[in-house]
Amino acid sequence: MRILLVNYEYPPVGGGAATATEALARALVRLGHEVLVLTGSYKGLPARSDDQGVVVRRVWSLRRRLDSSGIVEMCSFVIAAKIALPFIIRAERVGGIVAFFSIPGGPIALTGRVLCGVPYVISLRGGDVPGTEPSLRGLHRLLTPLRRMILRRSLAIVAPSEGLKRMSQQVDPFAVRVIPNGVDSTLFAPSPSPLPGASEPFRFLFVGRLQAQKNLAWLFERLGKLTLGRWTLDLIGDGPERAKLEALAHLTSAIKWRGWVGREELPPIYRACHCFVNSSLYEGMPNVVLEAMASGLPVIASRVPGNEELVVDGENGYLCDLQSPGQFIEAMQRLIDDPALGFRLGAAGRARVVQEFSWEKIARDYAALFDGVSP
Repeated sequence: MRILLVNYEYPPVGGGAATATEALARALVRLGHEVLVLTGSYKGLPARSDDQGVVVRRVWSLRRRLDSSGIVEMCSFVIAAKIALPFIIRAERVGGIVAFFSIPGGPIALTGRVLCGVPYVISLRGGDVPGTEPSLRGLHRLLTPLRRMILRRSLAIVAPSEGLKRMSQQVDPFAVRVIPNGVDSTLFAPSPSPLPGASEPFRFLFVGRLQAQKNLAWLFERLGKLTLGRWTLDLIGDGPERAKLEALAHLTSAIKWRGWVGREELPPIYRACHCFVNSSLYEGMPNVVLEAMASGLPVIASRVPGNEELVVDGENGYLCDLQSPGQFIEAMQRLIDDPALGFRLGAAGRARVVQEFSWEKIARDYAALFDGVSP
């Protein structure tokens, strides 16, 4: 079957949803499907390319940054993609569409259904579900009629976690099924020397966009309660909150600001660290937590949907209530004092993702949604 994946961002542009789109596309190709991706343009990237058997079509977009995109930039992609989509469907004989995000991906998929009769699946990712991001409350309310039209006309609605499924079903009257994100457990693998040396500080790691959702200023306050010199934080990513975070000067000496790095650079970074931290206010299902677990790292994470379905408290890491900040401090201190405990937790996390979160399994589940649809 020829399947079109629609996402306003695709590597090397974008964050977790872009990474998931790329991984799903490649896994579908390995299963024998023909896969295209419709995404936004970015300076220096070709309008059409072949990415390991995945045909990537980049249409006009105002996007200016690798790491983030504003509403106007997303709208520019939606307009250009809606114009290009009927031509792409006919030229490539597309049989089904997977649209990432109910908005902005959904309006594009709806156009394909209305004009060309192509069925589509909506893959919810987090910020597109009302209730996850307080700053988007007004926009979500305004877009409710459009969002519900998109969901109503879809072949299926998918969420990567039970928590996000529940949130969606609370605000929109449509059934949602869960297909989690996956991870490449061959690419992301443990270090042969996972414990810090006797004189080496314990290395925490964060990977992601530096934006309000990630709650990093809160995390910095917790880290500030730990003894300087015994730990460091590798901070991978960029975003609108970087200047604000860098102003927290009392932690500057302990934080390694690595900026935005290419995906191929991530596996050795995971292997060089000892624990992954994620204090997000909300998540869909974070790819970076899956990657950390596959890399054999214990995870200390906020007790929010998405994280709750990956981290089993006390088994492969620790879940901490954001309303009880002492829990985060205690968990980090526990691993600093006992790195061998972190190794045991990390090994349990690795075993779980290898068994339950392969991209081939996730791709088969997505492809099965189109069973009975003409190729």
